[in-house]
Amino acid sequence: MAQHENMARTPDFTESYVHQKYLELALVFDKSRYLYMNSNLTQIINDAILLTSIADSYFQDVHLRIQLLAVEVWTDRDKIALNSPELSQVLGQFVQYRSRDLHVRIPADWAHLYVHKKFKDALAHHWGSVCSMMPSGSTSSVLDRNILGPATWTAHVLGHSVGMTHDYEYCQCKGRHSCIMGTGRTGFSNCSYAEFYSHVNSGLNCLNNLPGLGYVVKRCGNKIVEENEECDCGSTEECKEDRCCQPDCKFKQGASCNIGLCCHNCRFRPSGYMCRVEENECDLAEYCNGTSAFCPSDTYKQDGTPCKYEAHCFKQSCQSRYMQCQKIFGLDAKDAPHQCYDAVNVIGDQYGNCGIIGVREYKKCPKERSLCGRLQCINVETLPDMPDHTILISTHLHKENLMCWGIGYHLAMVPMGLPDLGVINDGTSCGKERVCFNRNCVNSSILNFDCFPEKCNRRGVCNSNRNCHCMYGWAPPLCEEVGYGGSIDSGPPGPVKEGVPVSVQVVSLMVMRLIFLFISVILVQRETPPSSTGAEQFKAKNISISRNQKRNQAIHKTPPSSTGAEQFKAKNISISRNQKRNQAIHTSHLSIQLFLPSIYFT
Repeated sequence: MAQHENMARTPDFTESYVHQKYLELALVFDKSRYLYMNSNLTQIINDAILLTSIADSYFQDVHLRIQLLAVEVWTDRDKIALNSPELSQVLGQFVQYRSRDLHVRIPADWAHLYVHKKFKDALAHHWGSVCSMMPSGSTSSVLDRNILGPATWTAHVLGHSVGMTHDYEYCQCKGRHSCIMGTGRTGFSNCSYAEFYSHVNSGLNCLNNLPGLGYVVKRCGNKIVEENEECDCGSTEECKEDRCCQPDCKFKQGASCNIGLCCHNCRFRPSGYMCRVEENECDLAEYCNGTSAFCPSDTYKQDGTPCKYEAHCFKQSCQSRYMQCQKIFGLDAKDAPHQCYDAVNVIGDQYGNCGIIGVREYKKCPKERSLCGRLQCINVETLPDMPDHTILISTHLHKENLMCWGIGYHLAMVPMGLPDLGVINDGTSCGKERVCFNRNCVNSSILNFDCFPEKCNRRGVCNSNRNCHCMYGWAPPLCEEVGYGGSIDSGPPGPVKEGVPVSVQVVSLMVMRLIFLFISVILVQRETPPSSTGAEQFKAKNISISRNQKRNQAIHKTPPSSTGAEQFKAKNISISRNQKRNQAIHTSHLSIQLFLPSIYFT
């Protein structure tokens, strides 16, 4: 298998996962815990903060911060029945309570219930995953005032909520086998890292929300740049490693910044430096402005912008069945014809459906919506590496002699939080001026695309803020004036220096060669006398002119050189005085015509 095929089939999740993630947590304590703590709400809140802090310290290693959003204490009565001897039964009731009541009041990413009781089946349980529309939550026992154990169990169930499974034989953390997702508390294992990165890459958008800052005492050294601070490098020891910031939260001499994509060696990067590259054809680049350390906010082409394979941009990607098949099954794969979709998606099982009804039933696709069900591909040469629990399915259509390939997604994968790789992406075309949205084939007007070519004078596209992003050579806001491209949101691109498009380089090189060739021909004709050899050939060449031209011409003879006299004598070059006067100008015009129309930017 070629190397590029491997790359297409097995994405490197650790490379694609870059940004910090945030999980907003709601903690609930039952009435028994409240009474056990002598009805001391302050102590319970302190415990909640400490429990969250311990869990957060574990998750910082995978760039996930746990933020305590709210604490609920049942002081008068328990909101659910807690008399069951099994924690799993309590979990089921808590998940329902969260869906109908708690989440309405406290829309946290995750909720956890602490019960002051010992159960027969387990110390902790969870159901579902974060960012899911399905019911979810977790619960655990807390039996005394020692909360280190409960904090570890909390980290364990939170690990499940973000895609981590139990560790197995070859999983290690810091050289040990006693990891969080096993039976220990050393930290997360290599297995947990890989599972978390994979799960995050599947699109857990709720973890991208930056929560409001919690209560932090304002002081120099807390690594937060606050009022009257230029920078904050942390403790004295941490500041020793910082080349730009001093322990007093002031920049070192000559420094202008110490963090940010537009900060390099303690100075602002120059205006026009590309600080965020285009990830694909539906993305747009951003540039430093020369006066800030931070890259402008990420923008991309407006949803509905046409892209290759007659597709549309949606959510920063070109939504195409063809590209989706290639991403899963490799570069040889192609989108299947409609017969595959009609045959598979009308069945209504885990391999072909238009969604899940409740938690037990698959929805059959009507034929007019079959293109928005589950992805079907053909020309699959090699089976790809897939995540655990993923099922590949092939369907042979005898009449059409087609082998249709797809990916199943069973109901048990929903509470496990596993990504559905085989569903048709929203924004994918399902007919003329129609796109898939929530498994339905609807009018493409749902994308709210209003960027007609005239808006940007046919010299740019609209970005996600509905502003023109101009091509190189034209300036925002409407691409009317000459400039270097970009938009009012992207930062100033500046002139092309590095990374000039290949087409421009090639055309420019060809143009320069043509210019030099043209000049060389002129110089040879003007300055080089004919040689004595080839005299007869030169003599045979006659330049014909009309009688009218001949009547108006003055014969101009150039004295022959001492060599090749006979040859030169045979050639009479007749030009009018006006022609001779304008010859240089005409030559200059001709050379300009050769290269000006060829210089363009793509």
